[in-house]
Amino acid sequence: MNNIIYLLPVICVVLGGMVALAAEPFFSDENKHKVLPWVSAFFIALGVVALYYANTETLLGLYAMDPVRRVLCMAILLCGFLGISGLQWTLGREQFKGGEAYGLMMLATSGAMLMTQAIDFVALFIAMELTSFPIYALVGIRRKDINANEGVFKYFVSGAIFSAIFLYGVSLIYGATGSTHFCGQVIDGRIAIYSVGMLFVIAGLLFKAGAAPLHFWVADVYTGASVAVTGFMAAVVKVGALAALGTVWVSVLVTRSGAEAVWNLAESVTVANPSQALFYVIVVVALLSMVIGAFSGLAQNSVRRILAFSAVMNAGFIVIGLLLPNYLGKGEIQMGPMFYFLVTYAIASAGALTGIAYMSGMDDCKENLEDLQGAGRRRPFVALGVAVCLASLAGLPPVAGFLAKFTLFTEAFNAGLGWLAIAGFGLSLVAAVYYLRIACVLFAPAKDNACCGHSCKVSVAYVYLLRFAVAVAAIALLVISVHPAFALIG
Repeated sequence: MNNIIYLLPVICVVLGGMVALAAEPFFSDENKHKVLPWVSAFFIALGVVALYYANTETLLGLYAMDPVRRVLCMAILLCGFLGISGLQWTLGREQFKGGEAYGLMMLATSGAMLMTQAIDFVALFIAMELTSFPIYALVGIRRKDINANEGVFKYFVSGAIFSAIFLYGVSLIYGATGSTHFCGQVIDGRIAIYSVGMLFVIAGLLFKAGAAPLHFWVADVYTGASVAVTGFMAAVVKVGALAALGTVWVSVLVTRSGAEAVWNLAESVTVANPSQALFYVIVVVALLSMVIGAFSGLAQNSVRRILAFSAVMNAGFIVIGLLLPNYLGKGEIQMGPMFYFLVTYAIASAGALTGIAYMSGMDDCKENLEDLQGAGRRRPFVALGVAVCLASLAGLPPVAGFLAKFTLFTEAFNAGLGWLAIAGFGLSLVAAVYYLRIACVLFAPAKDNACCGHSCKVSVAYVYLLRFAVAVAAIALLVISVHPAFALIG
């Protein structure tokens, strides 16, 4: 148990969530939103420091740590910090009487970190539920809001169904391998059972990631939640789900080839006879996600719904990385481009929506495009950070999103998937229209009736953490575009 220290980052975040929940009753309604976010941010900072001391070993065959997982956990912590800061602004502005939301968000963050580190299906399921249950509460935290009630109902019911599908898949895999470990070897004659079980497991993870055709919940849930919670979901949950999918994908190839398990996700895994069925499943998911996300986003007027379909589209981009550099040809995969894209998307999405939360009005009544007109001129510092995040999502240089898309599409061409790369590039241009549309609206001349209710009279104490968090997100996107080695290229 000496190597348990590698779980120290998760322990720090869980401890922060428990402290926030335990301290919440002892503060007045007003002070809850002035103190608890800073407490949560302190423990997130401890988690960041602890990442540098985490051992690159496994714990009881359940969790693993390596340099790539360390970067993914760092991205999750940054997005969790953005979520906490946006939540402080939103709840403080609305004079919300409870402070349990900060503890819930910390617990969801720890669950996503465990998802990236899981190498066992039971451990992964526990991490998924630790992520999901706090988010159910966060989506429905406005109990009198009909949109929040509708969103949490759809998310909870569909989430329960796909959790059951995931567990059924795990049971089939256990029957085929006699193990719940990702790299359990298939018993002779049970490959069909293993394949069906793995298909169910992948479906459960694609649901969590919001990829088409399992994206039906995304727009309504993102709309029902507050803007800050939407940003947290779009980033943290997607990183956890797609990082876990990447690990499972590697394990499928390792299991089918009978090779020794390799848990550093930056390594390539060679497979003699890769499965074409899995290839076509991923291609269909990628195409559907990109097409639905790009064109559906154009028709939206709500920033949350625009970025909801952006999440669907980017899930399609990210899963292309599962087929690189030459999945069907040489039987090799390289997860670097996929995880680099995932990191840049998560930071940009969380940063953009956190900034939008700051510029929207009371009860998020001003997150429609026409209502946000001129908001960037009134709050230029945060608006500039949002503009950097939107530029990254659109794939504009010199922000990291440009390099992420360039690398992904170039590798797709090299893998003989030029037609998929061209489709992705064309659809990314379509999506760039609605990203630039948001940025243009923010800096357009302001309307006369720009203020909304109490939004102009919010205590300045709720602002500092948010401004700092958005600035960190914007700087991070610029830094990892200059030093891509930080984000898994190579």
